[in-house]
Amino acid sequence: MKYSSIFIANLSEIAKPLTQAMSQSKRETEIFEDHAYCDRFVWADDDRRVLVTPFPLDPQFFQDANTLLDFRHVINLYPQKINGSICHTILNEDRQLLQQIISIIKDNPGIKITSYAATTEFLELVTYLQKQGLLIVTPETPTNADQWVSSFVDSKTGFRQTWAQLNGQLPPMPEGAICRQQEELLGWSKHLYHQHQGIVLKINRGLAGEGIIIINQPNLNDDQLEKIIKENSTQLYWSQDMVVVEEYIAPNISVAGGFPSIEFQITQGQTSYLYVCGMRINPQGVFMGMEIGKGAIDGRIEKTLVKYGRKFARHLAELGYQGFFDIDWVYSQDHDYYPLEANLRRTGGTHAYELATRILGDDFDEKFYLISQNKIQAPKLSGLSYQQVKSTLKTLLFPINNKQEGAIITMMNYLTKGWFGYVIIANKKQRAEAIEKNLLANLQ
Repeated sequence: MKYSSIFIANLSEIAKPLTQAMSQSKRETEIFEDHAYCDRFVWADDDRRVLVTPFPLDPQFFQDANTLLDFRHVINLYPQKINGSICHTILNEDRQLLQQIISIIKDNPGIKITSYAATTEFLELVTYLQKQGLLIVTPETPTNADQWVSSFVDSKTGFRQTWAQLNGQLPPMPEGAICRQQEELLGWSKHLYHQHQGIVLKINRGLAGEGIIIINQPNLNDDQLEKIIKENSTQLYWSQDMVVVEEYIAPNISVAGGFPSIEFQITQGQTSYLYVCGMRINPQGVFMGMEIGKGAIDGRIEKTLVKYGRKFARHLAELGYQGFFDIDWVYSQDHDYYPLEANLRRTGGTHAYELATRILGDDFDEKFYLISQNKIQAPKLSGLSYQQVKSTLKTLLFPINNKQEGAIITMMNYLTKGWFGYVIIANKKQRAEAIEKNLLANLQ
């Protein structure tokens, strides 16, 4: 069989700096969750693809997804046993899987190898394959010499410093400081809180809401503020990592839910704009999903964010970065834009965008409205097989009555722990929300 690409679902590897400073039970939970997100990579890339995942994809889920995409030549490979890193598992523990990958590359010289993120572990795997004399290309991966860019800018402190390098060309960040010791953290927290009556604390390598404290209660005294911080910073990473403390910007929820995000891809120095969305952020600062498409973002706001994003992309390209990245923003009640962070990798919204373009066309955002939910509790579905889940949700699944609307299941592996994921498609926001309301009633 001829294949054009190999995709490695290595999401857990970006969390390594975080999980290493977690308690044992919390570490195991985080790693399992990151591995379980592998289901959504069924939407990544094109046909004639080898999808390497830490957990096997449910065969019927996998078949349905490929049928929906009109794909006929995708195969799913996975290790017999997985540790915290899929790339290290392939290299050091699962000789059979490594040989399968090597054989596929030999049969398909020049094959493209991509991943969720250009991690150190992924680059080690790529380097090993290249040293075997295998011909591969990595169009979404910086060179080894430029890999530091991903690691640096993807951090909270690195993003603040990189953004500041374009001072005068981009909007200012929330007022803040980088802290290395607890006395600095507490000092800056009190200083910024008294100025703004709200602060956000973010550890340097925090992810998806892990390692963030949001305090927007007014009129706290120093002792009350310090108590809240200490009660919410008991995990080891709070004392082992640098922390960014910044003012809390109250979001204007009438615009993209208050948190617009914009994603790009840099390939050989050329920047492609992909999409702008409204992020779904819960009160604890955890990213849950997004809304994208017709009417999700005002055209003027989109134009502004694209302009800023391209300037930042040019700077990243000059530093040697290539691959996916996004910029997350908060749109304030004073109608100003404040950048919060950049993610130099595929993101929690990339799969929804790729899914939509493949089944609805590149101009889907002019005709449809999408809601994605990456992780939601679904006690009613917990432990059910894929076919049982389909039966439970059958009246809501895409395509409803052969129309281009309905829910698409995007996550099954995490259902063993009672968590579920989906994308909802409709021709307008109100219809998408109505479908989601009915879907949620079937999850609880």
